[in-house]
Amino acid sequence: MTEYQSLFLDEAGELFSNAYDRLFAAEEKDYLDQDAVAELFRILHTIKGGGGSVDFNYISRYAHGLENILSQLRDGKIAYQSKMAEFFVDCLDQMMEILKAESQNRLDKSEYELKLKRLENKLSEYENASSSKHESENENIEAINAALDQKDSDEGFMLFDPSEIEAAQNESPVISVLSENADKEKNFQEQKASASIRVDLYKIDLLLNRVGELVIANSMLSRFAERLESRVDRDEMRDKLAQLTRHIRELQDSVMSARMIPMERVYAKLPKIARDVAKKLGKRARLIHSGDGVEIDKMIVEGLNDPLMHVIRNSLDHGLESPAEREAAGKNPVGLINVSAMQENGQIVIAISDDGRGIDTFKVVSKAIERGLVAAEQASKMSDDEKNDLIFLAGLTTSEVVTDISGRGVGMDVARNNIAKLGGIVRVKSQRGKGASVTITLPLTLAILDGLNVNVGDHRYILPLSSVIESLQPRQSMIQRNGDGSKMTLMLRDSFIPILELHSLFCIKPKFTEPQRGMLIVVRAGGEKVALFADSFGVQQQVVVKSLEKNFRRVGGIGGATVQGDGEVVLILDPLSLVEKERELRQSTR
Repeated sequence: MTEYQSLFLDEAGELFSNAYDRLFAAEEKDYLDQDAVAELFRILHTIKGGGGSVDFNYISRYAHGLENILSQLRDGKIAYQSKMAEFFVDCLDQMMEILKAESQNRLDKSEYELKLKRLENKLSEYENASSSKHESENENIEAINAALDQKDSDEGFMLFDPSEIEAAQNESPVISVLSENADKEKNFQEQKASASIRVDLYKIDLLLNRVGELVIANSMLSRFAERLESRVDRDEMRDKLAQLTRHIRELQDSVMSARMIPMERVYAKLPKIARDVAKKLGKRARLIHSGDGVEIDKMIVEGLNDPLMHVIRNSLDHGLESPAEREAAGKNPVGLINVSAMQENGQIVIAISDDGRGIDTFKVVSKAIERGLVAAEQASKMSDDEKNDLIFLAGLTTSEVVTDISGRGVGMDVARNNIAKLGGIVRVKSQRGKGASVTITLPLTLAILDGLNVNVGDHRYILPLSSVIESLQPRQSMIQRNGDGSKMTLMLRDSFIPILELHSLFCIKPKFTEPQRGMLIVVRAGGEKVALFADSFGVQQQVVVKSLEKNFRRVGGIGGATVQGDGEVVLILDPLSLVEKERELRQSTR
């Protein structure tokens, strides 16, 4: 694929999103106004021209065929008919499939020709329906005119002079207003295009790495300044370095802002997902969103798409009732899913809520016990929130049959784990009969994080602060061991939290082998809590994250690396990966 074809695919994605927004609104009221028709026509015309210019000729031909129908609709040669907006949505789905297949050189030509033929047939169908309608209207008009002619002859005057009508049409300000607005709009698209450029994310990451090197070099200079013997030189050096630090921070913020994109780009796909799933389930739903202008790191967006999709599908399938059930419960037959985003304390909080039936906690717990995912005794001690969290367990589903939407118990588990990999957490709240909400809390960026220094033997690690719940030096009575003493558990406020020994996981000689002499740091690892056993922990600091996988290789339990001011490379711990590493080690020693 050429560079220009890649650029066209990016642009086409935005154009499709705009078209879907227009059509979903039209589908809801089953009508397309002239503004929507004109906007859709412009979008198709752009796709047709852009596709042809980069040798995507099949998508260009299909866009031309659909453009013919819109052209007839725009010019009044065919009338809007019921479910026409739904037909156009289906056509957009077809276009996206064609473009994807064409870009991957796997387009089925015979199937493609059938799709074109369906477009031609649909146009003929609309034209025939409009012709029949016009004939009927003409018969009515002729009857009215005959009655008016009789009235004119009886009263001796004409209702309207044809020459006055023609003159009024020629002097109508509507045409000039439309032309003026079109010119203004054209000047605004041109201005927007000239004010922005597309930049490969790799180039921004490269620039960010360079800024990171500046941060490290600045830290090294600061350490050097402290060793200057002359107090005058030392104070002067501090002043200069403070100024340099400020400029580097401003540069870092500027580069980071270039990686950020608005949430509206994330929201673009969601209405279509909601529409398609609701249609399959025979339900009626409307998805609304807010916080469109909230910005988030592009790298996080890529990992956020799947979790959002799974949560919304879950809300539609398990949360929202059928139209008949909703009416019987005194609700609007159209269910509502609300997605919102906001920045809070240096993090982004995304909430997905619905006004459905809520979580059937009793059913969830029963299924969890039945499948052996949780013990009955343990379940009896759980709070309502903890019981609701069971929906994230792998293999848990309340569906009685397996469909292409649900029934395998993997969707919410995947959502939670993907969010955990992004350094985020997921929480669920429910009110029986009124709905449920899933809240996702994420860092604004993966390039920089707030970390806690953790010491194990002679080694130092960084633990993401967002995953830390609390730290403590436990008493002997709070530690329990299994039969052979190979596994320890922390008993904290009636909760049993498994202890992971960092020195065992990384084969390091520790200063302490007993938790009561060292420190336990309780962290979130996906949907569970674990206590990391370390010798001690130090100060908190902000670090620039570098990918270990790109620069070296993947290491279990490690999420990345950073370079300290003294030049030391320090590894960044990944709590979820640590749990996986510990499980792998236990299985290998059995």
